[in-house]
Amino acid sequence: MTRTRKQIKTYNGFAFPLQPDTDLGLAMLIVEDEEGHYEALGVAGSISEGREIAQDDLRSRLQRLDKDDDPGLCPCCYKLWARGVGGAYCIAATWNASEL
Repeated sequence: MTRTRKQIKTYNGFAFPLQPDTDLGLAMLIVEDEEGHYEALGVAGSISEGREIAQDDLRSRLQRLDKDDDPGLCPCCYKLWARGVGGAYCIAATWNASEL
């Protein structure tokens, strides 16, 4: 007898569609530049919180730039990574810096 496994439906690597306030546990927020360099910014518990942190980070970098201080990495996009189906890390949300 051959058993067939039922294919589990996923939503971009997650068990269900994510909403702005879905509890993601400890999702990691990463900022990337145009060349693919990246920095970890910290953790966020939801997509909404990740967006707020990204907006604050961008605002802070722009303020440093206005003061002729080194803003560090020039952000192109922000990505929020969270554990999905099977424990694999997947991108839960992405924001272009120009849209924040």
